[in-house]
Amino acid sequence: MKRTIYAGTYAENGSEGLYAFDFDAGELSPARLFSPVRNSKYLTVTEDGVVTVCDFVEGSGAALVDFQGNVVSQAAFEGCTSCFVTAAGGVVYTANYHEGTVSRLSLRGHALQYLDTVAIRNKAGCHQVLHWQDRILVPCLFLDEVRLFDGDMNPVGAIPFPAGTGPRHGVFSADGTRLYLVSELSNELFVISTGDWAIQSCISILPGGLTHQKDTAAVRLSQDGRFFYVSTRTMDLLSVVELQGDTPRLIQTVPCGGQHPRDFILVGDWFLVANRLTNSVVSFARNADGTIGAQGGEISVPGVVCLGVR
Repeated sequence: MKRTIYAGTYAENGSEGLYAFDFDAGELSPARLFSPVRNSKYLTVTEDGVVTVCDFVEGSGAALVDFQGNVVSQAAFEGCTSCFVTAAGGVVYTANYHEGTVSRLSLRGHALQYLDTVAIRNKAGCHQVLHWQDRILVPCLFLDEVRLFDGDMNPVGAIPFPAGTGPRHGVFSADGTRLYLVSELSNELFVISTGDWAIQSCISILPGGLTHQKDTAAVRLSQDGRFFYVSTRTMDLLSVVELQGDTPRLIQTVPCGGQHPRDFILVGDWFLVANRLTNSVVSFARNADGTIGAQGGEISVPGVVCLGVR
């Protein structure tokens, strides 16, 4: 089935903003400029349109782009671009890596309205916002912690990690009993119980058990909840981890089809990988056993760093 894919980009290598292309059974159409928003380094697809972090003349913030590519609402509220954006319950959350903040905006009636910003610490490396029941979690790379907040963004605790771990991105199990989190600096996958937020186990996601090679980036969970897929930029690798009961096991590492795989998504039985330094999006088949199979199509997207699907 044909799907529309949106690609966020850094303002580099000739990028003109937010791009879009069609995807169907491994084949990718040539990318087209979808909206000329600058530095659209992360995005989320909502019912109202594509919400992306970006830069404006008067500062940085977020924009809502309708599905025709028009910017219908925007808000500038920070000094430099956030690195992550998500939406839940009519609220948009952004995480700012450099400023060490999490900001909230309402999204109602096709309009963004800035609400507030919670400062964690300057250069805390805030990299994601996760929702679990009535809790909000923020991985802070340079603090080696995941900060915990209630629904009103009041601090209620933290999950500590060993020094030099660099927690980056996580996903929850379907039943919500486990958080699986990858670390940028130590290249590990952590299994965390949501009952007490205790780390239960961790494994390297690199060949030969290597750790502390840096630059692990995105993590995705298969629909059946059995396989994790992880990208590591420095080594240009995609890793496959199989979950056996509660125990993760690395079963495959493969080249990413380019350089610097900052993000990737699963679309049916296919992977789409955003390779920033080769300005390319590459598709790979997903085998029946959960491993990554043959490369499919490839297209050029300048400065590509994130992907979203409609």
